[in-house]
Amino acid sequence: MQVTVEKTATFDRQVTIRIPAAEVDHQLDQELHRLAQTVKLPGFRPGKVPRHHLESRFRDHLNGAVMEQLLKTSYPTVLRQESLVPVDEPDMNLGELQRGHDFVYVARIQVMPEVEPQGYRGLELTRRAPQVTDQDVDAALEKLRESMARFEAQEGATANPGDQVVMDFTGYVDDAPFEGGEATGYVLELGSGRFIPGFEDQLIGGSVGEEREVRVTFPEQYGAPHLAGKEALFRCRINEVRARVLPPLDDALAEAANVAEGGLARLRESLAETIREEAERGAERLLHRQIRKQLVQANPMELPERMLERERNSMVEYAKREYQIKGLDPAQAGLTDEVLAAGFKDAAARRVTLGLLLSAIATRENLTADEAKVAQRIGQLAAAYGPQAGNFKKWLQNDPNRMEEIRDTVLEDTVLEWIVQHGVVTEESCAAGEMFDQDEQE
Repeated sequence: MQVTVEKTATFDRQVTIRIPAAEVDHQLDQELHRLAQTVKLPGFRPGKVPRHHLESRFRDHLNGAVMEQLLKTSYPTVLRQESLVPVDEPDMNLGELQRGHDFVYVARIQVMPEVEPQGYRGLELTRRAPQVTDQDVDAALEKLRESMARFEAQEGATANPGDQVVMDFTGYVDDAPFEGGEATGYVLELGSGRFIPGFEDQLIGGSVGEEREVRVTFPEQYGAPHLAGKEALFRCRINEVRARVLPPLDDALAEAANVAEGGLARLRESLAETIREEAERGAERLLHRQIRKQLVQANPMELPERMLERERNSMVEYAKREYQIKGLDPAQAGLTDEVLAAGFKDAAARRVTLGLLLSAIATRENLTADEAKVAQRIGQLAAAYGPQAGNFKKWLQNDPNRMEEIRDTVLEDTVLEWIVQHGVVTEESCAAGEMFDQDEQE
C-alpha cells in the first residue's frame, strides 16, 4: 500500500492511498466465495453458479462490498502509520474499483492541532469563602414563604401589583374578536409578565365588578404571526381580587417545609446549610472560571475550522432547545441558525481551546478520570429521576457516547482541581448572597 500525505493548509491534509491490484483481486475472490455459498439462481444448484456469471451479475454488489472492506482496513492503518489524528470524518474521493487494477482513493481531513500548554502551574487564584449571614437566611425564609403563599379573595379591595384578578375578557383587533382572545374566569397575577406588555399595568386599581378597556400592541415578534405588531382592545370584567397571604413565620411553617423536629429554629439551620452548600459550589465554579480565563489568555492558538463549526452547531442546537422550552421560536425573532452561530463565534473558540488545553494537561500530568467519581456523577444525574433512577443508570451505562461525556466532565474537574493544588490560592471572605450575585454576573 502506497500513501502520500500532502499538507494543503495549516490543518488540512490530502491523503492519497493506493491499494495494490493483488489485494483488490484477493478481496474480490473472497467476496465471490461468500456470495457463491448463499446466492440462488434459476438453473444452478446452490454453490455451483460459475464465478464469471456471479461477477458479471453482481458486479455492483461485489464492488461495493470490497470497497467498503478495503476502506475499513486501510484508512485506520494509514492514520496510525502517518500519526494523523483527524478532527472528524474524512471527505472521501473514491476511485474506480476493477479487477487487475490498483484501487486509489483520496481522503481530505483536518488534523488536530499539536498543543503544548503553557502557564498552568503556579496560577494566582482567588478562592471565595462565602459566609452565611442572618440576612441570607432571612431572605431564604421570605422566598420560602412566597412559595407557600395563598391568595384570598378581598371584599371591596382594589387590585395591586402581586395580587391576582379573576376576570372575563374578549380581545378585538380591527374591531373584530380574534381567535384565542377570549376567556372566562381567567386568573392573572399582576406583575407576573405573563400577558402582553402593558396589559397587567392597566388592571392595577381595578375593583370587583368593574369593567375596563385595556389597549395594547402585540410585539413585532409575537408567536402568532397574524397578530404580530397589531393594536388590540381587550374588554375586561373583574370578577374577583385576591391578595397574596404569606404563612406566618412560626413552627407551622417549618412543619409545612418538611422539618419534622426543631421547629423554626431547625428550619433556619437547614436553610443555612443549604445556602452554604450552594454558595460553596458557586465558589468552586468561580474558581474554575478564573482558571479557564487564564489558560485561554496564556495559550492563544489557531484552531481547525471543522472543530469550531462543530462546537458552534452544538451551541446553536442547545440554544434552540432552550427557546423551545420557553415556548419561543427563535426563527420568528430573526434568530436563524446562521445568526445564532455568528453570535457564538468567540464562545465556541474559547470552548474548543479549553478542551484542547485541559486534555493536553491531563496527558502531560498523567491525570485520568477516577471511576469512583464517574459512578458518583452518574448517581447525581440519576437522582433527578426519582423512582426511575435505576433504569436511568442502566440506560446511561449502556450508552458509550454518554459515558464518554461523563468521563470527560470528571476528567476536566480533575485537571482543574490539580491546577488549583499547584497554584497560588488566596482566600477571600464574602457574604453568600454577594457571591451568588458575582456568580450570575461572570
